[in-house]
Amino acid sequence: MKDWTNFQSRTYGNNISELLVEFFKKNNVKNAIDLGCGSGNETVYMVKKGIHVLAIDRQLNKDYILNRLSEDEKKYVTFSESSFEDINLPKTELITAFFSIPFCNPDDFDTLWNKIYNSLEDNGYFIGQLFGDRDSWSIDETINTFSIERVKEYLKNYKILKFEEVESIRESDNKKWHFFDIIAKKK
Repeated sequence: MKDWTNFQSRTYGNNISELLVEFFKKNNVKNAIDLGCGSGNETVYMVKKGIHVLAIDRQLNKDYILNRLSEDEKKYVTFSESSFEDINLPKTELITAFFSIPFCNPDDFDTLWNKIYNSLEDNGYFIGQLFGDRDSWSIDETINTFSIERVKEYLKNYKILKFEEVESIRESDNKKWHFFDIIAKKK
């Protein structure tokens, strides 16, 4: 199992996902699940909006989230330490997965994707990313990367509210990024 604690430390307090900010300009929900919540930036953002959030991560650091919440706000968050492969998801209005679910064991990805869909209430939303097949991580057999056609197949049971293909090179280490930003509503 990869150790994500350094990543969580580096991303603590980073900017909130633009996809999430964009979503909340037009939509609102009462409850959400943050899959692979990491350092909890998006969880904290949603809790501060009065949303009940289930924060899930394989290497959960509750303090990263709780230290940024008031005593009253802490009532809006619950935690689950679980891998994607063993996850149980309750019914919810929104599931967020920011750069997280591609790290599910590839043998279990379809099962995870179906669990996400089945846990969404009618007209519930999925927001997150899937990695594209031109990402530099596509050579790593433990990371899920997909062609645009395969991503669209995964989204066939959703109404697409935003679908954007992004490609860039990170200057610090020349890492090639290729991913799909997704905001989708369950049909």
